Amino acid sequence: MAEFNWTENSKTVFDESLKAAPMPFRAVTKKGLLGGLTKIVGEGGDVREEDIIRAIRESTPAPFVATGLKAVAPFLTDPSILER
Repeated sequence: MAEFNWTENSKTVFDESLKAAPMPFRAVTKKGLLGGLTKIVGEGGDVREEDIIRAIRESTPAPFVATGLKAVAPFLTDPSILER
């Protein structure tokens, strides 16, 4: 896994987003989210919850974005992130 500095509740949000993906697609989901996060914060960067939300929106196929966001919503320290 890429090295990041997980801030706030970001590691839990990341893990829960992976759990929301169907088992056969988890490896692809993980690769997409990690690639998205690297693009957003850089290798070793500080990952905030809003960075994961952005990565979900940018790397998840459109029909599944709502499911991914719904899965992580209970773990966000600031649910208004979803409205940005």
